[in-house]
Amino acid sequence: MVQGRKYEYRLEQNKEVVKRYWDGKWNKRQPSTLDELQAPDVVYHSPTLNMNGVEEYKRVYGSYREALQDTRVVIEEIMAEGDKVMTRTRLSGVHGGELEGIPPSGNRFSCISYTVFRLVHDKIAEEWELLDEHTFMQQLGAIK
Repeated sequence: MVQGRKYEYRLEQNKEVVKRYWDGKWNKRQPSTLDELQAPDVVYHSPTLNMNGVEEYKRVYGSYREALQDTRVVIEEIMAEGDKVMTRTRLSGVHGGELEGIPPSGNRFSCISYTVFRLVHDKIAEEWELLDEHTFMQQLGAIK
């Protein structure tokens, strides 16, 4: 029974790391969150982007942070198993700056993402993300 409690404690601790990560990254907009909660050699995977290392991640995050203003992330669902945590989140905000060549539209956006995190020693070591990019780009006015 003690082993079961320890396992449950680790799952809850991993979920807390991910909650702090989302809150710090988009609600508080603090780049220091990445240094605090990501491993230096963090690896990020998505259908359109791969990143290696927290320094590259900070550069990309910085461009999104400048372009997307008044951001708010809400965790709609969170699950943990082993060393992984999965979230379904809704990110919303205003497109107030240039983003990957797309001029600022001033449009509000709201999009869903599904993200799986792998944690090692209370740090995010790997992240797989699937964002509803089609809806996101439509809301920015980049596509019809």
